[in-house]
Amino acid sequence: MYRQRVEARTLCGAGTIKRKECMKRVITVTSGKGGVGKTNICVNLAVQFAGAGLRPCIFDADLGLANINILMGIHPEHTLEEVVNGEKRIQDILIHDTCGVDIIPGGTGVEKLAAMTPEGVSQLIESFSCLEDYDVLFFDTSAGISRDVLSFCLASQEVLLVVTSEPTSLTDGYSLLKVLSLNGYRDPVKVVMNKAKNERFARAVFDKFNETVKQYLPIEISYAGCLPADETVSAAVTRQRPFTLLYPSSRAAASIEQLAEFLLDNPGAGTSDITFEKFWEKYMEVAGTRLKLPKRKKTKPAKAPDTVQNSPQPSLSKAPVSTGDNSLSGQVLASLNQLTTVITDMSAEFKEFRRSLTEQTNGSAAPGDPENDQVAPQLPPIIPLDFEAYKKKKQNEN
Repeated sequence: MYRQRVEARTLCGAGTIKRKECMKRVITVTSGKGGVGKTNICVNLAVQFAGAGLRPCIFDADLGLANINILMGIHPEHTLEEVVNGEKRIQDILIHDTCGVDIIPGGTGVEKLAAMTPEGVSQLIESFSCLEDYDVLFFDTSAGISRDVLSFCLASQEVLLVVTSEPTSLTDGYSLLKVLSLNGYRDPVKVVMNKAKNERFARAVFDKFNETVKQYLPIEISYAGCLPADETVSAAVTRQRPFTLLYPSSRAAASIEQLAEFLLDNPGAGTSDITFEKFWEKYMEVAGTRLKLPKRKKTKPAKAPDTVQNSPQPSLSKAPVSTGDNSLSGQVLASLNQLTTVITDMSAEFKEFRRSLTEQTNGSAAPGDPENDQVAPQLPPIIPLDFEAYKKKKQNEN
């Protein structure tokens, strides 16, 4: 029956990844801030894994925001809270075969895990044994830095950090990496650049971000891939279906497929002997310890993240990294602000280059066209590939 469902999904365009033998995987998908598309990426990755013939399950660990419910058009009747309270079993709350993916609704039950008695923890871990039939267990965490987010990340062998080129996303992503390293996390973190203009731009932003991480943190990050800003993503959110199923030929779907291939070909360290029971044992151990957390700051209420991927992005030139963040050193802030400047310069150059190409392609205006009487604009300067050298040249000119 399961094989028939996989074949049906593949025929419908759910994915073209070939079936791969897969050791058990626990992948925690997280982000430093909301609104970067974390849940959308998690859901569509799981759909791609299902299309490859694997059995994925998503654990919705996003407290308070039912984004998975919105993205997949589901309405859970039960949550993990009822399992923690001893009212239900894991099998009772599982939502089966939603676009080829099974889902565990977490809800407020995630917060109650750390407060369980030793006897309750033992019984809960035993109940999680039913999850051993799955090949991959995805954890979709809340955005930001909290005890729950850190516990899932620290218990995982694989962490997928979703960021965008926005300065706030990069700064918050750095802050999350910093807190993870302070709590002893040493496995490489895979980074996905979402809402990217193109692959070259995404790689350039990641390389700059990686320079800062290498300089100041005892943690490694690697480039996992990028997703473009694609209007089909927003359209799929409106229809409450994964975009890889609704728009299998879209650029976003192609990028998710590449990301899934990368993850399948590059398992995290220590996955060879992982079992889901061992994961839960480690999670409960971490959740019960004293973790190093940043001091809470008063913030304005945020919009619900991940429900709309292609919301207008603020101008990078008008959104410098805040110098009032006490959790980051002045040197790190300087590096991140420098990164913001480089991104802004790159954006301007790409825009100018695109405008020039459009003018050359369209040719001269028709006779009598008022625009034809205007002086033709000069061609923009050649875009340098060495952005560091270009930046230094600009500074010298000033």
